[in-house]
Amino acid sequence: MVIRARGKLIAALILVAVVIGVLIETAITRASTYYITVPELYARGTAALGQETAVSGNILGNTVRWQPGIRRLTFQITDDSGKSRLAVSYYGDKPDSFTNDWPVIAFGKLTSTGQFTADKLLIKCPSKYTAAGTNG
Repeated sequence: MVIRARGKLIAALILVAVVIGVLIETAITRASTYYITVPELYARGTAALGQETAVSGNILGNTVRWQPGIRRLTFQITDDSGKSRLAVSYYGDKPDSFTNDWPVIAFGKLTSTGQFTADKLLIKCPSKYTAAGTNG
């Protein structure tokens, strides 16, 4: 009797440990955000069309167009070299911190016209803030 009870207890503990392990693995996998750069997206060619992707780049301030009536935001992002540009279209609320040269991650799909249709934007804070009028 004691051996059966001990066996059931061990089996229950193993089951609980497995469930906790699966939950931890799932949380880590979903919490990690993998994104590619604009040149990496273009390097994928036609294989990138219509695929859910997260693309990172810097906002080009002079390309930002906000249409509040239809809540449409269009802009371009570029890589650090400034050579590769990607046109992005997003419907939703304009992020408060949407500023020129700030890094952004756009989640969405590349269309056959070369436009990236984002359904989510994540504005990343720049690594260094400077006060206005200072030199670094």
